Amino acid sequence: MGDKTLDAIVKLDAFRARRIGQMLVTQTAPEYEVEPEEVLLDLSQLDGKQLVTEYEAEMANYATTPFDPDGKSIRLYPCGLTIWSGYPGVGKTTLLRQLVCHLLQRDQGVFVASLEEHPKHVLVRLAATAAGRPIPNPHQMQWFIDAYGERLRVWARVGLTKHKTLAGVMRKLAHEGVSHFLVDSLMKLDIDSQDFEAQRNFANLLAAIAQETGCHIHLVAHPRKPSQPDQEPDLNDIAGAKEIGGVADNVIFVRRRKDDDPHAVISGMNITVRKQRHGTGAWPTVTGWFNREWRQFHVDQFPSGPIHYLPEDAYT
Repeated sequence: MGDKTLDAIVKLDAFRARRIGQMLVTQTAPEYEVEPEEVLLDLSQLDGKQLVTEYEAEMANYATTPFDPDGKSIRLYPCGLTIWSGYPGVGKTTLLRQLVCHLLQRDQGVFVASLEEHPKHVLVRLAATAAGRPIPNPHQMQWFIDAYGERLRVWARVGLTKHKTLAGVMRKLAHEGVSHFLVDSLMKLDIDSQDFEAQRNFANLLAAIAQETGCHIHLVAHPRKPSQPDQEPDLNDIAGAKEIGGVADNVIFVRRRKDDDPHAVISGMNITVRKQRHGTGAWPTVTGWFNREWRQFHVDQFPSGPIHYLPEDAYT
């Protein structure tokens, strides 16, 4: 083999080595290389007084719940994610309808994706809770639409829902002024009940949307069967990926009292907070009563009447 041939082989091998190196860099660079200024907070550009003022203003803009209207036990802060859990039949969905009415009455924009019900039925049942009746009369139904039509958005599709489509709608509506999003429930999305990684990613996606837009997201996630009949609820009782409770800012369980008649007009309920990241961080249990005829939860067992979530003219 001559010197020229040997030189050609050496140059070809060197070329191949450089080419392979370039390919490796090209393939791995997008995964490992980031621009520091895109991911780091520039502290030199921040003003301490302004930072505290902005934070206080944002935290003062919290919402409350119908079972704690003054926010003494739990507060729904902007940029938050709340998980609601409870077994079927305990009044969880009806309580969440009352939460929607409570928020609407306080001038909050609300989006409802009640994926287990027909959207028109959702609207009628919301109006029933607002009116404090088993079913609203036509006068009250129209009042509900007229009073809250501009602030209420209802998911209009029936059946299994693509979670990415839902997330896109939520982002859009958040920029249009909707501040609370209710998704009922996780099991009605196109995420396999055994795919815990997909569930974890979805919970993180919701948390990211809340942080990006300043809204508050409410997700219903059913509990798994407890190992003991009388055991207190825990974050690990949420069915699916264990990270769902970890990602959330608040975790709330709705339970019916075991010794009550399941067919009674008035039945006892316990609303148990098992996580509260902000505010006091307390884990209170609010006890009260659910009135089936009024479709409402009350702290008092025998209140004088239902809460009026509609303008008074709707009751005449």
